[in-house]
Amino acid sequence: MRNIFTSLIVVLLFTSSLSADNWLYSFDDAKKMALSTNKLILVDFWATWCGPCKRMDSESWSKEEVQSLMNNYVPVKIDLDKNKSLALKYGVRGIPYVFIMDGNGKVIYQQMSYKPKNEVITLLNKYAISTQFLSQDLINYYKKDSFSNAYRLAIKYQDFCVLLNEDLRYKFIKASDSYFDEAKIALKKSGLKNKDRFSQKIKLYEIQKKIILNNSKKALKLLDKFNKNKLDEKNLQLYNYLCYIAYKKTKNIDKASEMSAKLSEKDLKKSEVFFKSEV
Repeated sequence: MRNIFTSLIVVLLFTSSLSADNWLYSFDDAKKMALSTNKLILVDFWATWCGPCKRMDSESWSKEEVQSLMNNYVPVKIDLDKNKSLALKYGVRGIPYVFIMDGNGKVIYQQMSYKPKNEVITLLNKYAISTQFLSQDLINYYKKDSFSNAYRLAIKYQDFCVLLNEDLRYKFIKASDSYFDEAKIALKKSGLKNKDRFSQKIKLYEIQKKIILNNSKKALKLLDKFNKNKLDEKNLQLYNYLCYIAYKKTKNIDKASEMSAKLSEKDLKKSEVFFKSEV
């Protein structure tokens, strides 16, 4: 299935949707290409009558330094007048409006306003990140936006955020939140018998989000409020794992040592990524 999907993208590279100035004009094609190339999508909402949009084309987008950085993205221009439903979906009420999204159209960054060349360069440098770590889960969700695919991708995004610089975590964690929101809605509609277990586990991942965003004290308060008597046995491992990380981050060595005894070598190894920036 992956080979078939990739072959489809290769064909798209030679279609008329890819313009001479390297912009795509089809949002659907941009998503497929982003998933195939492990890139984020650079979206520019514009219109033919928009003066600031034309200025950005001549003063920013067309400049050699900017064009070079755009190679790290899948750039797509969306005509506001021809794509009103898409503009409505993303809350575009003014242009130019620049977005950076993942291959499924989840927003990582957005801002409405004219941007001079130096600001565009700063922006494109900041978000020039490969999504290869997320690749298979992004594609699985694209093929079918089911509970399991949204749930797994939300978790994978949290793992991804831990690897990022702190200033980027706040932006990328929003994508995780979005997939978790979809997972919660899909879970309610699903016929799964163990809904309570998954619902509980999502709440634990919401606590992990606090740790990722360097708020371990808040995470500990939320973990303390968790009713351990109602904790599903299959969620106990994650609960202990989060307690260990939060205690260690808040320098509670005794408690951290106590929790570490309850973890596997695999979990202890996995937790190391949370402390690399503190070494």
